[in-house]
Amino acid sequence: MKPGLSTNSGPVVIALFLLMFGSGVLTAQSGRNSSKEPTRKVKPVPPDPLPQHPPEKAPQNETETIRINSDLVTMIATVISPAGELASTLQREDFEVFEDGVPQEIVNFTRDADMPLRLVMLFDTSSSVASKLNFERHAAARFFERVLRPEDKAALFAVSTEVTLIQDFTNKVSLLTNATKQLRAKGATSLYDAIFLASDYLKGTLGRHVIVMVTDGGDTTSRKDLKQALAAAQQADAVIYAIFTGHFSSSLNLQDLAAERALATLTAETGGEVYYPRPASVSSGEESEEQSLRYLEATFVKLADQLRTQYTLGFYSTNETRDGSFRKLAIKIKKPGYTARTRSGYYAPKS
Repeated sequence: MKPGLSTNSGPVVIALFLLMFGSGVLTAQSGRNSSKEPTRKVKPVPPDPLPQHPPEKAPQNETETIRINSDLVTMIATVISPAGELASTLQREDFEVFEDGVPQEIVNFTRDADMPLRLVMLFDTSSSVASKLNFERHAAARFFERVLRPEDKAALFAVSTEVTLIQDFTNKVSLLTNATKQLRAKGATSLYDAIFLASDYLKGTLGRHVIVMVTDGGDTTSRKDLKQALAAAQQADAVIYAIFTGHFSSSLNLQDLAAERALATLTAETGGEVYYPRPASVSSGEESEEQSLRYLEATFVKLADQLRTQYTLGFYSTNETRDGSFRKLAIKIKKPGYTARTRSGYYAPKS
């Protein structure tokens, strides 16, 4: 027997060894091992579960005009007259619809007065818009007052690093106005994530699906890309409009050309439009802010007028192949000099 150890010390040594070994294992398992890098947190999409809306049903007394079917292809059209004005008095027989160049029979035809509006406003609240946020909030609140009717509903999202639902669908302007007061400038911009979420949010709702973005167009933190955001909007039959709040300058050094091209793509492919309010004065003070507000409000007025003078057309495709492929759409107006703007295409059903 070695000196200093009794016959009873064996179990003690073993216990101490097990205690030390077990402690090391627990340390490694708990993530406290300093040799390992901390786990990177990935921003989920969506960041939080959004309210789920059961599919809305048309009122019982509605006619075939707003028949809803999963295979019904809908197109929202904005028509411009030869004089450059919004045309609001056309009839079904004035339109021709084509899918991949093949004429289609128009089975549903409505004007904006016959079809409720489901609108999601995506409000860029990143740090880059902090100086403009105050009067943008005022302009947005007045836009809701102008465009919403009792049968319409709108929702408000704040878009920064995270995408946050500030106000669920409502037709109460007061709730939307109060929601704009909660907007705070912070963080980066996840614009494509916001479009993706807004598109999913619109699915199953009855009426014209519209997404309005108040943004400088930059995207720095999205997990989704431009292509995925656009596909989501097309699958939700959503028309995207953008109110550009970035630099208004003839100098290319001050313009974010990539952001402007992205906005142009998103709006053109869904049948919408990019609005460019006139630049504000470079000077600071109340006069500059009031001037900017007037410019921005004028832009919102133009958008509201357009949303009030649209047509919704529907057809059942003569191509019965259910392959999920993308099909090109086009609208022609039979009257000379009239032009129509609508989405570039849709994804066919897939079985």
